[in-house]
Amino acid sequence: MTATPLHPPSSMPPAHRRSLVAAIASMGFVNLTMGITFPLTAIILARQGVSPAMIGLNTAAQALPVFFVTPLVPRAIARLGPANLMIVAILTAALALLLMALYPNLHAWFPLRFLLGVGGTILWGSSEAWINALAPDERRGRIVGIYGAAAATGFALGPATLAVMGTDVTPLFFASAMLVLAAFLTATADRKTNLFAGEATGSAMWRLLLIAPAALLVNFFFAASEEALVTFFPLYSMKLGMGEDAAVSLLTISAIGAIFVQPLVGMIADKVNAYAFMTLLVILSIAGYAALPFFLPGFIATAIAVFVVVGFANGLFTLGMVVVGQTFSGRELAGASAFTTAMWGTGALCGAPFSGWLMQLWDPHGLVLAVCLIYLIYLPFPLVAWLRGSARRPLKKT
Repeated sequence: MTATPLHPPSSMPPAHRRSLVAAIASMGFVNLTMGITFPLTAIILARQGVSPAMIGLNTAAQALPVFFVTPLVPRAIARLGPANLMIVAILTAALALLLMALYPNLHAWFPLRFLLGVGGTILWGSSEAWINALAPDERRGRIVGIYGAAAATGFALGPATLAVMGTDVTPLFFASAMLVLAAFLTATADRKTNLFAGEATGSAMWRLLLIAPAALLVNFFFAASEEALVTFFPLYSMKLGMGEDAAVSLLTISAIGAIFVQPLVGMIADKVNAYAFMTLLVILSIAGYAALPFFLPGFIATAIAVFVVVGFANGLFTLGMVVVGQTFSGRELAGASAFTTAMWGTGALCGAPFSGWLMQLWDPHGLVLAVCLIYLIYLPFPLVAWLRGSARRPLKKT
């Protein structure tokens, strides 16, 4: 497999710079709409008397497309170009949200959330491949860190939007409009140049997995832990004596940690061995989550701990994307980015049930045990890659 730099290492063409700004900004808006949709749909359905189990199934409908759509993304990127494909996906998601606002009921939302998930799966896979292809090697970590911070900011602003606009269907109309704006932003990018055009058929995804398992699997473990924490951490905090409002606000504080830490992680990743750094962050995440019970129920101490620990954990997403960009290019980069998107969706589906089961076995500390076990299972992947890799950082295959 060959992998050549897409532009000189010391410069970035203006068209690439414009495309990077458009891609990162538009994905910030996309994540804002997702930050609105997930809590709002649960609230609306619960208000209609829908059971929690059925609400969970409705949410799963949005995650299901990752298994069907992901294999098609690399070929679609090569055929249409990432910018044009993103515009199609954004408008698809905007239409789904508009129809959800017009038909706010459980039965209509199953196919519409599936359609929304189709758009989201294409967006995350294509945007990460595009950003990685545009980023110069020596600034890849910094750029990916900014992308991660923009995505986290958008997602964190979703609940704040609901606090301002209320929890009727109005925020769904707003979210649809934001996606139309994101499509306009993406349209300002360089759509004539397709960095993935003319590529030979890429390697099968399992072959890509053999090349960089630590980078391609990190999203599964990170998403599993994040989904577990988002679902159960407020409940866990309340069981240890924290008030409800304070417990819920810890999620916002954790999101702020992700916003601030990811760019810092990216800048460090440009200077060190990314696998070594990834190993360190996994160890710090395990230690940090294991220590959380000792900070609770004190709000200030827990808030500081959550800010730092969740920031470290989100740095793993940044590092995974950096290593994918360092290791692959062209069609393989598109395939690897699509694979990491699939791993995210799979991890998100597994995290909450696994942690809920352990909480039943060991109430309430099963949550902390679940998250620590998730990262312990992942730890050998970056550790082995570091020990087998270069002294500085992973290099592209030549």
